[in-house]
Amino acid sequence: MAIALPEGRRGQALALGLTALVLVAAWLAVVQPLLDTYNEASDELGRRTALATRMTELAALLPELQRAAKSQTTAVAPAAATLEGVSDSVAAASLQGLVEAMATSTGAHLTSTEALPAEQVNAYRRISLRLTVDATWPVLIKLLQQIERGTPRMFVDELQIHAQPAAEKLREPPLDISFLVLAFRAATAAEAKAPAALPAAGTAP
Repeated sequence: MAIALPEGRRGQALALGLTALVLVAAWLAVVQPLLDTYNEASDELGRRTALATRMTELAALLPELQRAAKSQTTAVAPAAATLEGVSDSVAAASLQGLVEAMATSTGAHLTSTEALPAEQVNAYRRISLRLTVDATWPVLIKLLQQIERGTPRMFVDELQIHAQPAAEKLREPPLDISFLVLAFRAATAAEAKAPAALPAAGTAP
């Protein structure tokens, strides 16, 4: 059965509506995907251009960064970073005095202090103290914080903590603690040129 289409203005309006519908469908099916693809390609090109510009700027800065790194590696450490003293024994005594003052200020009890043989490390002498401390956990934390923030720079190594059996029932039982405190002093010209000491017989190199 044939369907009669409206004529006159109603027919023209219907034809215009159908044409607009076809154009919208064509836009959604063809033109819009092309525009989306173009926009994505444009954004990717912009990102690649910005990356290339940044890499060019970094490449231009490379010689200056290399010169700065070289100057830092050859610079002399500031005086506040090293122990004072013309010999290892003087530097060790200075380090021991600093640590004892820190222990007193935090309430820690130093039960023993042993100065270990100094070692040559590049242009510096490493000074080491082995400490045994009797302190509670909060006091130990305060002591380690003071050592870490101290001047000259000091480092903690080989930290060992043991509970005291007789004090297990106390609210804050004291602990048996041992650790190394390390610091450095600038080596003299003769010390820097001296060969490293050979290990004693029967010891591992």
